[in-house]
Amino acid sequence: MDDNAKRPHTTGDHAGMGATTIDQNRGQQQSGTTDQALQQAKSTANQAIDHAKAMARNIGEQARAVAGDPNATAQELARQAREQASAAGDVLYRQGQRAGEYLTQNVNEYPLTALLIAGMIGYGLAFLVHTSWQGQGFWGNDR
Repeated sequence: MDDNAKRPHTTGDHAGMGATTIDQNRGQQQSGTTDQALQQAKSTANQAIDHAKAMARNIGEQARAVAGDPNATAQELARQAREQASAAGDVLYRQGQRAGEYLTQNVNEYPLTALLIAGMIGYGLAFLVHTSWQGQGFWGNDR
């Protein structure tokens, strides 16, 4: 028999070579994964840039349209102001209506208290009017 046949095969000799190959494969896989991540990042960045350019173009077109027709813009703003004023008027009307109902209910429940409060308000207004007349003449001339 020859020496190679008698000598047992050890995995230690080949294990070192296999480990090196595995490390190289892992390095190549990691490099491939890194390259893929880099390509994906570039692709995402390019898409974001394209999206930003499209948005800028749209805003520019809208600005040109608004600047090109100021009469329509003024009419649109007037229409919006009218709608907002109408809505605010409706809200104020409903609040006034609720306040009137509340006041009527309280006057009916507490008539003496309501009379005293009305008297105090009247006296306060009369006092303010009287002091303003005392500071000036009746017709606005100083005495």
